[in-house]
Amino acid sequence: MHRLKRLYLHGLPGDARELELAGVSLPVLDRTGSEDAVAARVAAFAQGEPLHLIGFSLGAALALRLAPMVHPARMDLIAPAAPLELEDFLPDMAGAPVFKAARYPLAFRALTMMQVAGWRLAPEMMLNTLFASAPPADRSFLTPKVRKTLIASYRACLTTNRAVWLREVMGYMRPWSTALPLISCPVSIWHGTADTWSPFAMAGALAQALPDAQVIPLPGLGHYTALCHALPQIVDQALL
Repeated sequence: MHRLKRLYLHGLPGDARELELAGVSLPVLDRTGSEDAVAARVAAFAQGEPLHLIGFSLGAALALRLAPMVHPARMDLIAPAAPLELEDFLPDMAGAPVFKAARYPLAFRALTMMQVAGWRLAPEMMLNTLFASAPPADRSFLTPKVRKTLIASYRACLTTNRAVWLREVMGYMRPWSTALPLISCPVSIWHGTADTWSPFAMAGALAQALPDAQVIPLPGLGHYTALCHALPQIVDQALL
């Protein structure tokens, strides 16, 4: 039995502070630079040992794109954002306006600068707007401590790590489903049935497109409550 080398890919907007919400500690992938550079960084981290990629939301989407290059032994994806060419998910995604803008680089950059101003000047209003369409489970999750953590995480993503945000969201909007049949390792998809950011239908579409995948439905949970429910269980499963 070999211990897996775990590596976490956080959601966007977001950063490593997501792990605080779930009460776990994991190495977090540095996603600066091109996807090829990021893949090389993952390979250097693994050092030839069995690799376990854990991705949340858009971090899960990046994990899927990297997998054919880094050959993980296992993947656990929480609320993954599936390729939009698999199905017409966009009308059901709470972040649809952002993703639509990402098809046009200049418009997306302008929208991002507006978001930066909002998170600096009126962070509580921005957070309330972001969670307006979230299910009851996620809205009740927003304690004062969680609000503070999320605001700091979103601000950092859109300022210090803005280049990562721009590159990955625009990369997500380009077709990339051809990577899915090349992923041979087991993939577990943990997904809240009430998720409004990554609709639950994405889980089934992904599972059908992957060679070896299972869906673990999380009844009534949304985006962040799925993360906090699934991540401690994933971390407890230590052996290959």
